[in-house]
Amino acid sequence: MKYLLQGIGVLSNPGYRRFIFIPILANIILFGVITTFMWGVFSDTIGWALDWLPSWMDFVSWIMWPIMVSIFLIIYGLSFSFITNIFAAPFNGLLAEKIQREEGIILPEGESLSSVISRTLVREFQKLGYFIWYGLWVAIGLMILSWIPLVNLLVPVIAFLWGAWCLAIQYLDYPADNHQQSFKDLRVDAKKPMFQTLSFGGCVALLMMVPVVNIFVMPVAVAGATRFWVRDIYHADGIRDVSQQR
Repeated sequence: MKYLLQGIGVLSNPGYRRFIFIPILANIILFGVITTFMWGVFSDTIGWALDWLPSWMDFVSWIMWPIMVSIFLIIYGLSFSFITNIFAAPFNGLLAEKIQREEGIILPEGESLSSVISRTLVREFQKLGYFIWYGLWVAIGLMILSWIPLVNLLVPVIAFLWGAWCLAIQYLDYPADNHQQSFKDLRVDAKKPMFQTLSFGGCVALLMMVPVVNIFVMPVAVAGATRFWVRDIYHADGIRDVSQQR
């Protein structure tokens, strides 16, 4: 939570306002589309699941409701974040870069805007592939666990932890990519302060689940994640110059 609060403090400075306007505008446009679509999917899914249950298993419905609502909120938050980040990725990268330079991090000079856009979009789809591939395995495991009495109560917890990890990696990757740290190395380094990583991602996840509030979370999460990367990952990794990673 402290890094999200620091992110709000950073963005309150006038020099950062130009990095915030377009991402928030994209969020506002996508908010109605994503929210309407996800609500329709949830209504259809919960209706199908309850109709599928035989009458003698009606008692299970009171367990399924909170589980499915929890999972839906997590999926909603993740979907909103991932989709909006595809459109706002170049601006998020530039925002992270400005914070990194002010923190004294040495980054490559003279990169054109077109290069920044292509690099961040390629990285964004690399992350998306990771989230989808491992997310499918997590979903299969959760589906199996959801049919085991008592154990199924852990399903929302596991789903939330997976979502927290994904969101932490999503936003930590902007400063990591600017510093030419590979996506694989970032995932390894993010596990070193695992509690802090999941705490940060968990706070972002909770905010992403709240309609309207989630419109404004992205730039705060980028700023907070950049501070987190600089203070707890970059220094902990001992990397002092981009040239050392090549």
